[in-house]
Amino acid sequence: MQKENKKVAIVTGAGGGIGAGISKKLADDGYRVVCVDRNFEAVSRVAAGIEDAIAYQVDVTIETDILNLQSELLKTVGAPTLLVNAAGIFFLHDVVTLTEESFDKIIDVNLKGTFFMCKIFIQDFLVAGSGNIINIASTAGLKSGTNRAVYSASKAAVIVFTRSISADYGPRGIRANCICPGLIDTPMANWIKEDTAKFRAWEKTIPAQRVGTVEDVANAVSFLASDSSSYVYGETLVVDGGGIS
Repeated sequence: MQKENKKVAIVTGAGGGIGAGISKKLADDGYRVVCVDRNFEAVSRVAAGIEDAIAYQVDVTIETDILNLQSELLKTVGAPTLLVNAAGIFFLHDVVTLTEESFDKIIDVNLKGTFFMCKIFIQDFLVAGSGNIINIASTAGLKSGTNRAVYSASKAAVIVFTRSISADYGPRGIRANCICPGLIDTPMANWIKEDTAKFRAWEKTIPAQRVGTVEDVANAVSFLASDSSSYVYGETLVVDGGGIS
């Protein structure tokens, strides 16, 4: 049974900074949050700090892991009404020296993981006649950048994948939208923050004059998860302080 009749939200990558922030915000919005991450220690800490949240160790690149999660949720809290795919991986790389193994790792987590989660939980949404998907991509999927070609390609694919889901399943009651964060103040951004002068100079180049926070992204998710966005389908919401405006 679904506890206290709360709507259930799944957040992947919930053990990381952005995923944790999204999980906390959705709980504040009244969702019972299912926190999913490959790192069980990290995701357990996040869930422990959120009322009614549950932690599951799931590798989103393994379809059987997700099927097991689906089965477990149906037995415990009920089918989700919201899916937020925030699991992602980033590291600077050069195309010429990038190994096939590293290429596969980027594509598997960022794109295939999003595909598997959508593939499986869209089935629950179709049974219910409604559902909401929010995929976290990146501004790297909208513009070129140095030393991130495969990462950018993976995020560009997530953007178009989201629009396609909206076209395919919107008429059947499922909304799908995408959020493209710019640079967000998490450990994933340490590559630029290590050079304080360079980091401060970068901040001055964008209209917001500051780096983004996990709360900025979580607030965007909150909007797309709410009835206030009920007429928003297949959109890409950029949260980057105006960096690519």
